[in-house]
Amino acid sequence: MNTKNKIALLCDYGLDDAIATLYLFKYADRFEQIDIVPVAGNFPLDITYINAKRVLSAITSLPSNIRIVNTQSIKQNCEAIFDIHGNDGMGDIFPAEHKDSFTEITYEEWVSKIDSDYTVISLGPCTVTADILARKPQVELILMAGNISEEPNYNGYEFNHGINPEAFAFTVKYPHAVATLDTCHNPLCNLNNISFSQGGAFGEAIARYKALSNSRNEQICSIYDMMAIVYLVSPERFDVKEMTDPQGNKLNVLVYTDDKPVID
Repeated sequence: MNTKNKIALLCDYGLDDAIATLYLFKYADRFEQIDIVPVAGNFPLDITYINAKRVLSAITSLPSNIRIVNTQSIKQNCEAIFDIHGNDGMGDIFPAEHKDSFTEITYEEWVSKIDSDYTVISLGPCTVTADILARKPQVELILMAGNISEEPNYNGYEFNHGINPEAFAFTVKYPHAVATLDTCHNPLCNLNNISFSQGGAFGEAIARYKALSNSRNEQICSIYDMMAIVYLVSPERFDVKEMTDPQGNKLNVLVYTDDKPVID
């Protein structure tokens, strides 16, 4: 992977999306531009759009190279997954108050201007991702989506795949790397096996994510969306292997090969 210096982060905020965003901003100084692109998925777009602002408002010393991209011009399917993400979509830990001073741009204006300097990180359903690739196939692509041998978790699919299977199949025909359920279920990525005590918004979000997972008696507690960001900033911790999913899609799957826990 040849990481570009501009990032488009597509998130359906989502507690795991919030954690992925906070993790990315630990490395924000690596990038010339970071565009936050809320999409529908875990919750409707009007909620994920506000949640994006709430996450950014929680980041101390937010850099100036941030924009929010408004995708309301694209019809997008969604669910409302309270048991996984809390009543507000992000674990009920972020203040409701948020800044409205972020630079914003419409999707149509934004997509017309992006270029090959962009890495698109798709952490939600692929509806908007597919549209980006149809218009700008030269961008680099990293996803969290899909499954190979791990049990699906949404109507016979992984969630991001299952919300729009046609868009997912279209998206993965382009060069990509994808963190699947199989990637994320490595024991060294299971929070139940990791002692973690970091403070701040990042630590609080991880603690809440783990608490919600434990309340559902899950044996595996992986922060799925964060895995794509770990690959973005530390690709040496992974191998990439071509595999075929149960629907026949050929995927370039991330395999976690580091001998250390994904976070410590």
